[in-house]
Amino acid sequence: MEYAIVILLGISVILLVLSFFGKDRIKKVEEQVEQLSLSVIQETYLLKKKLKVLEEELLTNDLDFNMGTPVSSTSSIPANNRSVLTLFEEGLSYEQIAKKANLPIEEVRLILEHARKMGL
Repeated sequence: MEYAIVILLGISVILLVLSFFGKDRIKKVEEQVEQLSLSVIQETYLLKKKLKVLEEELLTNDLDFNMGTPVSSTSSIPANNRSVLTLFEEGLSYEQIAKKANLPIEEVRLILEHARKMGL
């Protein structure tokens, strides 16, 4: 019985020493999470930058419209925007239009708001 206790105690000491020299898996996971968060931050920055450029383009288009440039003709409206307008005129909700046009609801809302601004 005493031998068993001494052997188990020796094994536990050896395992304790080995645990200090073993690979730290948590550190690898932390590094991976850090890399992932950095890549997400970079992608977010790029998306914000692209969104800013698009907003500036939309603002210049609105300025052109306000100055009297003929932008409101139906031939200048893209086909999917015309289909969204047609579906809205039929009385469908934003969700129904989004499903039929295969567009996100937010994009449908933006298209309809833009059409209202243009007077369509």
